[in-house]
Amino acid sequence: MKNILFKGLIVAGLALTAIFTVSITNVSAKSVFENYSADTYSDEVTLDESYSLEEMLMYAIQDEYLAKAEYEAIIAEFGEVKPFTNIVLAEQTHIDMLLPLFATYEIEVPVNTAADSVVIPDSITSALATGIEAEEVNIAMYVTFLAQDNLPDDVRAVFEYLMSASENHLQAFSQDRNSYIGEDMMNQFKKQWKKAFGGDSSQNGEGNQYKGTNGQGNQGSQTSGQGNQNSGSKGNDGNCTN
Repeated sequence: MKNILFKGLIVAGLALTAIFTVSITNVSAKSVFENYSADTYSDEVTLDESYSLEEMLMYAIQDEYLAKAEYEAIIAEFGEVKPFTNIVLAEQTHIDMLLPLFATYEIEVPVNTAADSVVIPDSITSALATGIEAEEVNIAMYVTFLAQDNLPDDVRAVFEYLMSASENHLQAFSQDRNSYIGEDMMNQFKKQWKKAFGGDSSQNGEGNQYKGTNGQGNQGSQTSGQGNQNSGSKGNDGNCTN
């Protein structure tokens, strides 16, 4: 009987080790930016080309549309994750700053269809990598536009502000980029556990992949399930002035 029990413990231990190993290797840090950015073409803006005022405003607002939609989708998938919760509010401010320029120069505002291009990352770590790449491309776009000779003063002022805001966002994403690896690993562990043993590794298994033991909170709370994922002092708080 003892031998059977001992062998069972060894098998269970090996299974758990395998699941944990898979959890580590499955935490994706790859950006999904290229998978959703094709519709805006902002990543194709190059410094050695000239752009009309209409083209610049169209590229700019589409890029801000897309960033807001992507970050909203990430929050919907993973919960109130900083710095996304702060930055998504700033993206709406950026859109609101661009809209009057379309009226001033009698340019038709493009329809916001960015939600159709959203791609959900595999993990929070991947989401942060996506934010980093999106903000890098956004900054490069504004650098290019600010180098144009045909830029009116009011448009230049808005572009300068938006570029500075994106630099703040990039810093926030960069500081937090490794903060959620533990949560991502635990989520993968739960998925592999459920796949291997047909149940949840939490006590009830009632909630979604980010919920705690009683299925009422998210991943950051493993006891009562009523805390949120970002409690504690981990990482950058995501606050940015823009």
